[in-house]
Amino acid sequence: MMTPAELLDLASQRRAAATQAWSDLLGGGAACRIDGSLSSHEGAKLREGETAALGLVVRQVRANPDGDATASLEAAAEKWARTPVPGRGRDWEAYRRGGDGAIAELRDILAGRGQSS
Repeated sequence: MMTPAELLDLASQRRAAATQAWSDLLGGGAACRIDGSLSSHEGAKLREGETAALGLVVRQVRANPDGDATASLEAAAEKWARTPVPGRGRDWEAYRRGGDGAIAELRDILAGRGQSS
């Protein structure tokens, strides 16, 4: 069973990697300037969603450092599910998929079905 500290480390590392990948994809541009109709930016939106969802996990675990890692992850997942998506279209669908995927991967790892690296 994963401890909250281990989940915090894992989510933080994955968030840093997603943030770097997002930055690389933007090439110095601003995320708010991405046009929702430009499918070439779907990858950036995917990483943006991943970064946002992992940020929720990190904040939830930090708020409950002595709690149950699975309960913290599920609380963050509920917050992510309620997070409004500011637009429609393929890019914003990618944003949602990125966050959903990040949370699903952490769920798999906590359940012993995935890799933590």
